[in-house]
Amino acid sequence: MKPELRVAAIGNVDSAKTTTISVISNNILDNGRGNARKYILKHPHEETTGRTSTITQHYIETNNSIIGFVDLAGHEKYLKTTATGLNGCFIDYAMITVGSDRGVIGMAKEHLTLAIALKIPIVVVITKIDIAVEHKLNKIKNRLSHIFSHPLAGSKELKFVNDNNINEVINTYSHDINYVPVFETSNVKGININNLRNFIYSLKKYKEIGNIENKNPLFKIDDTFQLKGIGIVVSGIVQDGVVREGDTLQLGPINGVFCPMYIKSIHNNFKQSVKLLSSGQCGCINIRPINQKKHIVKRNAIKRGKVLIKYPHCIKKFEADVRILHHPTTIKTNYEPVIHCGSVRQSAKITHMSQNLVRTGDTAKVIFEFKFKPEFIELDRQIIFREGNTKGIGKIIKIY
Repeated sequence: MKPELRVAAIGNVDSAKTTTISVISNNILDNGRGNARKYILKHPHEETTGRTSTITQHYIETNNSIIGFVDLAGHEKYLKTTATGLNGCFIDYAMITVGSDRGVIGMAKEHLTLAIALKIPIVVVITKIDIAVEHKLNKIKNRLSHIFSHPLAGSKELKFVNDNNINEVINTYSHDINYVPVFETSNVKGININNLRNFIYSLKKYKEIGNIENKNPLFKIDDTFQLKGIGIVVSGIVQDGVVREGDTLQLGPINGVFCPMYIKSIHNNFKQSVKLLSSGQCGCINIRPINQKKHIVKRNAIKRGKVLIKYPHCIKKFEADVRILHHPTTIKTNYEPVIHCGSVRQSAKITHMSQNLVRTGDTAKVIFEFKFKPEFIELDRQIIFREGNTKGIGKIIKIY
């Protein structure tokens, strides 16, 4: 079984995230107007506007591994979608694209902050190098050097990768190395694209998602489809155990309850029929209710964050160790941020804190209570919470 690793594309809008993924994975060049991106876009309006608005996953198979490119949105209004993707798609590496015509601006800084806070190894790709102006390029390099030299970013140096040192970088790079690889590329001219492609294809998976021997199989749902003549199909990733064709698993939580579902068939990400998916593998599952009269499950009720699990539970309150990355004033009890925990995304109220108030940079033990419905979350999972300009991270230490 080949390991599956996931590379998230992050960065500001119009920095060529989608185009870079398409050029790498389809072995093509762009025409300068985004023609390459049409091969992996998910919705027609994304091609019209040139803006990715959803979490789009594109898979390729190499000799040694399966690489899943997770294309995340760059526009400010889709920041919550990007936060969900970084925290909920089991990302191994983050590839931040920086347009040489614009620099490290807007959402690029936000995305970098999230990736650094989540301790995701980062690869920098400076795009559109064929139209770069030297003084702007130098400004970008200085800005990146300043960001990654900060202690919170690991005090790392930049290492610019080219034909002369690509083999050395491929042979020595690991997720915890003390430098950040930087590729200066052009999707139109093909400058440095082969080096970037070879580097990504050589990456090693280092993050264990779950336990294949777990007796409580867990499949986390990313998307849902209704296919004529087939029924409901859900896509996602197996976090724990093994999901087999013919199994009966519980779907939910839907309004706080779970519904027993029969696994009719399973496909991998290359549209091949398989008998099972193991921990760490992504795929699509065709499901139907065991009792179709008692459990009427509609497609729009199965949203991102729902799970298929053998022995289910859901909670409405949990305790977490948190750190405030940024807040303009102070946070007190009854504050209501949006919680991102894996694929779960819901507003929650702070009901208790270990201290009276917290500010930027503070840490505390905090009890959150979901405002609208119970969710499936687990101990030791990382959370991101946000509200306006407020950002914080934490780890779940207790569930109620």
